[in-house]
Amino acid sequence: MLLAAGSLALAGPAAADVTGGTSTNDVVLYDHCQQHPISYDVLVSPGTTLWSVEIQVFDPDGFGSEGTVLSSTTGSPTSGTVHQTFCGSEQAGTWTVRTTGFYEVLPAVRIPVTLPETTFRVRPVATRTTLVEKSLRHGRHLLTTRVREETQSGFDRSNGVTVRLERLVHGEWKRVRGATLTTVHGAARATVTGPPGRQLRAIVPAQHNYSASTSRAVML
Repeated sequence: MLLAAGSLALAGPAAADVTGGTSTNDVVLYDHCQQHPISYDVLVSPGTTLWSVEIQVFDPDGFGSEGTVLSSTTGSPTSGTVHQTFCGSEQAGTWTVRTTGFYEVLPAVRIPVTLPETTFRVRPVATRTTLVEKSLRHGRHLLTTRVREETQSGFDRSNGVTVRLERLVHGEWKRVRGATLTTVHGAARATVTGPPGRQLRAIVPAQHNYSASTSRAVML
C-alpha cells in the first residue's frame, strides 16, 4: 500500500524540500527465508544540496531492524527497493516501515525530515484440516487427519504439524488422551474405540508459524 507523501519546506534564499514515501505488501511466514521487498520513492526538489534518509522496519513490539541508509553523497537512487528478511520465526502482527533523515540547503545546516510511515501485516501460514473415519472390527475406528498448509503456489501436504483429537462430551469438546499426532506427508492416523454416535474432530493448534484450523466433526 502506498502512503501519501509528507513534505517539509524551508523558506530562505534557496527553497528546498524532501518528500516521498514507501510501499509494500503483507507477509506470510513460510518455513523458508524470503527477502520481502519494500519500495521507496524519495522526491528531492531543486535547491537541496545534500540529503540522507534511513529506512527501518519495526516489529509489533517496536524493535527495529538495522536499517538501510540512502544518501546523495553515496549516489543512492531516489527510488528503488530495499529488502527485509523473514524466515518464519518472526512475530505476527502489524509491522511498520519508518523513514527518517535530513537534508541541507546551506552547508552543515541539517534540516530533519520524516516521511510517512507504511504498515503491513505479517501472518502465520494458513492450514486446512479434514478428518475421515473408517470402522474396523471389535468397536475400533481408524481416524485419518489430513492437513494442508499454505504455500506460495497454493496449499500442499504438511509435514511435522501437530494434530490433536477431541471428543464431544455433554456439549463440550474434550481432548482425547494419547491422541496428539504429527503429520507425515500431510496425514496423521490414530485408532480409537468408543460407543456408536460419539463425535470427534481434529484440531491443528496455533503453533510456530502455523495458524489454527479445525476439521468437521465425524461420528463413530
